Amino acid sequence: MTEVSNTRLYLGNLPSNATKAEIESHFASHGTGEITEVKLMNGFGFIEYKDPMDARDVVPDGSNFKGTRLTVQFARGPRPREPQGYGGGGAPGGGHHERTHPRPRRTIHRMTITGLPNETSWQDLKDFARQAGLDVVYSETVRDSGKGFVEYENAADLQTAVEKLDGGEFKGKVVQCIADVSALLLLFSEQY
Repeated sequence: MTEVSNTRLYLGNLPSNATKAEIESHFASHGTGEITEVKLMNGFGFIEYKDPMDARDVVPDGSNFKGTRLTVQFARGPRPREPQGYGGGGAPGGGHHERTHPRPRRTIHRMTITGLPNETSWQDLKDFARQAGLDVVYSETVRDSGKGFVEYENAADLQTAVEKLDGGEFKGKVVQCIADVSALLLLFSEQY
């Protein structure tokens, strides 16, 4: 199975005259995340963010850029390595491209939230879920579906969150919160 990056995005349908500065400027207007790298090829390219959550916020973008509709999705496959002579590999002081980005921490203690406004971001959802007074370790929204997921550290926190947040109001809508047992079932099926 091909690994999918959580910080590096593939940009398709790029105009051949696009510059790095134009790409950085365009994506800076679509979020506040720190861009660590932009690579452009003929008709496509890659943009990398420091934080995985910032990358997630621009993935379904598909915005207009210089008169064309961009394709934006998470990059697949291993990140290309530069040859030894380019400051990488085992050279002292080199290897900046060898850095590893922290992956979002995930747990099986997942709550499904339905009835969300379509424009809800992962950060909005995380802020809502914190109203239960608990630490949220992960959150995501399914764009234009009114659905999102929040993960907690343990089963007790998940249960408390469901009890406190189910039937609550979020941006003028009443939301339903349930413990997602499919996350637990998936974990067991992978182990056995």
